[in-house]
Amino acid sequence: MIVDETASIVYPPVFAEHVAEAWGSLESHPPELISLRCLTNVLDVAYQSSFLMEEGQPVRCRVIVSEFADWKQGEGPPTGFHVLRFAEPRPFTAQEIRKLAPAASYYRSILGVRLDEEERLTIWGIIQTGTRWVNRVEGGRFDGTPLPPQFVVHILGAGRLMAACGYQRLLELNSGQILKSGLDPFQSQWMPIHFRSFREWLLERLKATRLEGAEVEGCFIRTMAQSVVRRILSLVRSRGHGGMLIFLPQDSADINALASNLRIRCPFESRPATEHFSELMLRGMTRLSLVGHRHGYQSVTWSDYQKIDDPTLAEIDESFYEIAHLFADMMAVDGALVLTKRLEVIGFGGEVLGERAVSEVFRSLDLEGEHTERERADSSGTRHRSAYRFVSEVPESLVIVVSQDGAIRFVTSRDGRVVYWPFLP
Repeated sequence: MIVDETASIVYPPVFAEHVAEAWGSLESHPPELISLRCLTNVLDVAYQSSFLMEEGQPVRCRVIVSEFADWKQGEGPPTGFHVLRFAEPRPFTAQEIRKLAPAASYYRSILGVRLDEEERLTIWGIIQTGTRWVNRVEGGRFDGTPLPPQFVVHILGAGRLMAACGYQRLLELNSGQILKSGLDPFQSQWMPIHFRSFREWLLERLKATRLEGAEVEGCFIRTMAQSVVRRILSLVRSRGHGGMLIFLPQDSADINALASNLRIRCPFESRPATEHFSELMLRGMTRLSLVGHRHGYQSVTWSDYQKIDDPTLAEIDESFYEIAHLFADMMAVDGALVLTKRLEVIGFGGEVLGERAVSEVFRSLDLEGEHTERERADSSGTRHRSAYRFVSEVPESLVIVVSQDGAIRFVTSRDGRVVYWPFLP
């Protein structure tokens, strides 16, 4: 994530200018964006509605500026859209969005808005999209049917909007600051190194079964594990409470070895249960190998996992989704969720101890951390400073911090320095 924290508070008119600039820079070359005046109007109405409540719940929904003719009526979710057109269009106002938001659930539907000849905006209907679109951000087996490449605004919370082209994120407005697309450590070369032994261990376990099946590529393990972590972070971020996720080095599963660095309020002792993720991963690899072999594949990847229609794989994917929710729930408790790099659950409510002072940290300016910018450690909040201190004392660890405002940082040690990567999904 890149944000100019020294900039003045931004309101919809200025945000609209940044969105128009970002739209013009898209490599996908989408259709021409609506006029700046109309764009400002859309964002202003969305911004005002973000502060409203309906039946005690904050307004949260998605809006797309498109014509009814842009939509192909399909069989409905999960493989298509169910398009419902109002007999008479509704006014595009903050109060109308407040009334309609419960019927257009954020994860399942989107409000269709159109411009008439005089550039007046009206709400023409509700499009049921289903929930598979969430996988594009959170990770998952299916991506869902693409939206038309039109302007979309997500109303996420009070004063918090996300602008997009279809499903492609452009910019986010949060607490008067514009959050721009930043670094994605999941795409880096350094992150897989942290979990390389886990992948090798799983592949050896699969090989030991002497299974008559297709070879499972290591990239499948990497992508599946990343998809679960993406889901966890997205869930924590959307709930607005923040949290911290600590990955311990592989040889630090015995928490007693870190007693001076970490106190866990709610540790677990049943090892088979804490290894549920790795066992589920092995189960998924085994099934993918068998089904891939039946389809004539010599080897199978994440792409094959997405394409193959198999009820057992679908059940396994749902189990991964439930694990993500469980981990996100545990991160809601004050303190850190603590895992090993095999994603074994050590416990939650982790409190970082130690007295080593960390006076400075380094913000990465590129994906691999080759260029950094020095920062004062005390310029961040308590949760971040705890992460810096833990990484300083346990340099093989990886810590992910989610702020209440939705910002995410990946923190680890690089050449004896505490380095963080700002991330925005």
